[in-house]
Amino acid sequence: MASQANKNSMSTRRENRDRAPLSASMVRGGGIAQPVTIRDMSSGGLQATCFNLPNVGEKVTIRFENDRSVHGVVKWSVKGVFGLEFRFPINVAMITENLDNHPLRRSTDRY
Repeated sequence: MASQANKNSMSTRRENRDRAPLSASMVRGGGIAQPVTIRDMSSGGLQATCFNLPNVGEKVTIRFENDRSVHGVVKWSVKGVFGLEFRFPINVAMITENLDNHPLRRSTDRY
């Protein structure tokens, strides 16, 4: 069932997503932080990977290495990957400003 929800959400995306990987920290309830890798991001949400997946419905904060952060609710999680819907639309370029030189971010991966 979760796989079907994942396929449906992916097919209904309304805008292009920045697909270059980024390192970040996910802050969960109680202030516990863990590393995540952002796979793609748009103004409305992101897809990320991590070892200890958050629960669907869990509220988390993603903090980037440039000290910017976004807040959202986990909408789905499957096999080490989860989807986060932001509380408010964001400007992806502003959030990812100064991250282009990060070792995980390759210009050839951008769409």
